Amino acid sequence: MDLKKWLIKYKILHIIMWGLVMTFSFITYYNPATSLFSQVANVLTVSALLTIPFYFSAYVLVPRLLYKRKFVAFIISFIVLIITMGLTTLFITRIVDHLTTHAKNIIPEWKTLGPYVNLFIWDTVLASFGASSLKILSDRFRMEKRLVEVEKEKISTELSFLRSQINPHFLFNVMNTIYFQIEKTNTDARLSVEKFSEMLRYQLYECNTDKIQIQKELHYIKNYVAIQTLRMEEDSDIRLMIDQEMGDFLIAPLLILPIVENAFKHVSNFKEPGRNKIHITIKKQDRNVLLMEATNTYDQSHVQTHLLQTGGLGIQNLKRRLELLYYEKYELNINKEGDIFHTTLKLQYND
Repeated sequence: MDLKKWLIKYKILHIIMWGLVMTFSFITYYNPATSLFSQVANVLTVSALLTIPFYFSAYVLVPRLLYKRKFVAFIISFIVLIITMGLTTLFITRIVDHLTTHAKNIIPEWKTLGPYVNLFIWDTVLASFGASSLKILSDRFRMEKRLVEVEKEKISTELSFLRSQINPHFLFNVMNTIYFQIEKTNTDARLSVEKFSEMLRYQLYECNTDKIQIQKELHYIKNYVAIQTLRMEEDSDIRLMIDQEMGDFLIAPLLILPIVENAFKHVSNFKEPGRNKIHITIKKQDRNVLLMEATNTYDQSHVQTHLLQTGGLGIQNLKRRLELLYYEKYELNINKEGDIFHTTLKLQYND
C-alpha cells in the first residue's frame, strides 16, 4: 500500500507533468514543413534533457545549498547548470536533427547560433527555476503541516500530563513519608525509595519543557535501571553503559525511556539468572549524533511477534514523537536474532 501511494503521489504526477510539457512544446513549435518524426524526436530529446536541471535543482541545489544558506555557491552552481545544460541541449538536439532530417549541419551557422543558444538557455532557466520554486513551496507546506501536528501533540501531551499530576504528587509525598519511616539501618530500602522519589521529582518539575539537558535525562535513566534491577534475579546480566564524554546538549524529555522500558518489560525469565541479559549503551557516535543500543534476551517459547510489529505502546509513542520532533534526523531499528532482541536509536541533535 505504501508503494502504491508513492507511485500515485510521485510517479504518475510527474509522468502527467512531463506529458503536458511535451504536448505544449510540440504544439508551440510545430512546423508543417518539417518532418513530423524529426519534430517528435526533438521534443522527446529536449524534454528528457530538461529533466536533468529540473531534478538537480530540486533535489540537490535547493536542499544542499539554498537551505543551508550557501547563497554564493547556490547562485554559481545555478548559473553553471543553466549554461552547461543549455549548450548540451543545443548540441544534442542538433545531432538528432542531423540524424532524422539529414539536412542540417551539427554545428549551426553563426547567424542562427545566438537564437538557438538563447532558446535553450531560457528553457533550462525555466526548468531550473520552476523546479526550485515547486520544491520550496512543497517543503514549506509540509513544514507548516508538521508544525501544526507538533503543536497538537504538544497540547495533547500537556493535557495528559496535567491530568496525571495529582497521582504523581500524591506518590511523591507518600514516598517522602515512607523514606523517613524506614529504619536508617535498612540502607537498601531507603536508597530505593530515594531513587524513586528522584524519578517522580524529575517527571513533575523537570519534564515541563520541550528540551532538557542530556545529563538530567541520563540520571533519570540510571535511577530507572537501578530500581528495575531490584526485581530481577541477583545474578541477572544487567548492564548500563553511558559514555563519560556525553557533553552538554538538549534532548526531548523521556524520549529514550521507552527503549529501556521495553527491554525490561520483555526480558527473558530463564531459570538460570545469568542467561537473562539486558545491556544498554548510550554514547555519542559523532559530533552531534546520540547512539543508544538496547539488547535483551527473551524467551522464544512465548510467541512475541508483536515486539517486531509494534514494539508495544511505548515504542509506538516513541516513533510518533521522533517523527514529529526529529523529522529526518533519527534512525530507529528494531530486530531480533535467535533469543536476542535488539533496538538501536541514532538521534541527530542541533544543540
